[in-house]
Amino acid sequence: MSLVKKSYEVVAEELEKMIEEGVLEPGTKLSTIDQLAQQYGVGKSTIREALTRLKAKGLIEAKQGEGTYIKKDAIAALKTIPPLIAGNREELEHLLQVRKIVESGCAELAAQYHDDSDIEVLEDIINKMAASTSDEEMSRIYDIHFHTAIAQATKNPFLQKMMESMSEAMNHTIRDTRNLWLYNKAELATRLYQEHHDIFLAIKARDAAKAKRMIEQHLSRVEKAMGHHLL
Repeated sequence: MSLVKKSYEVVAEELEKMIEEGVLEPGTKLSTIDQLAQQYGVGKSTIREALTRLKAKGLIEAKQGEGTYIKKDAIAALKTIPPLIAGNREELEHLLQVRKIVESGCAELAAQYHDDSDIEVLEDIINKMAASTSDEEMSRIYDIHFHTAIAQATKNPFLQKMMESMSEAMNHTIRDTRNLWLYNKAELATRLYQEHHDIFLAIKARDAAKAKRMIEQHLSRVEKAMGHHLL
C-alpha cells in the first residue's frame, strides 16, 4: 500500500503548518475554494478534501454565508492525538476496535436523542452519497461526514470531541477500506451507500437497537476487509 502523499494531503499539511506557525492566525478567513485551487494548482475537489481534513481536526469552521475561518482554538486542536499511518496493520486494528466501541454507542444514542436538524444533516449527507457513488473522492468525504454527524446527533459533547479527535485517523481507514473494496468490484460503491442508508433509517426511526446493530455490522465488514488485505 503506497505511502506517497496525495495532493490534498500536501495542501492540508501546508495549511496546517501555516496555522501552527501563526501565518494563519485564529479568526483569519481563508481564501475561497476557487482561489485556493488556483494558488496550489489543483482541482477544487482536492481543496475540498484538504479542508475536510482540517475541519475534522478542529482547525477550521465554515460560517454560513460568510466563508471558512481558522477556529479560535486551532492551536489547542493541534495538540490532539496524532494521525495514524495508513497501512500500519496494528494501529489500524486498534483504531477499528475503538471505532466499533464508540460508534456503536453513538448510533444507539443518536437514535434516541436526535432532533429534526440532525436528521436533515444526515439525510443531506446520504443524498450526496447517493449522487456521488461514481466519484470515489467525494463519496469518501461524505462517508467521514456521516460518521461524525452521528456523533453530533448524540447531543453528548464528550462523544463529539472523541469522534473529532479520531477523524483524522478515521480518514485513513475509510480511504483504505473503500479502495480495497472498490478495487475489485465497482458495484460495491452502491453497497457501501446502502449500508450507510440503512444506518440512517434506523436512527431516523429511533430504533436504537437496530442502529447499533447496523453500524456494528458495517464496521465488522470494514475490519474484515482490512484484515484480508493488510497482510
